[in-house]
Amino acid sequence: MQGAKRPDLVRPYTPPPPIPQEELPPDYMALLSLLFGLLGLLLKYKICSWLALYACLSSVANVKKSEVDLKQIASSLIFALMGLSMNYFKHQRELPV
Repeated sequence: MQGAKRPDLVRPYTPPPPIPQEELPPDYMALLSLLFGLLGLLLKYKICSWLALYACLSSVANVKKSEVDLKQIASSLIFALMGLSMNYFKHQRELPV
């Protein structure tokens, strides 16, 4: 039993070179998280704040260890959480006693 029909065409596998740090592909979910977070924070849209939190958590869940950018993750998470807190904990009027 032979493994290859044409052994002259068989080449050993060489893995592709790693991507340099400057040329990382953009993380679109993190970008969407920042965008939705800003919309939720500035325009007071609750759905945008929830979408920002979802996109941020999805981005964190799918990030590779070599592509971790803590500043971007922290800023998108802060925008999402601040948008949610500003939408749900608005200025509340004090009840008269």
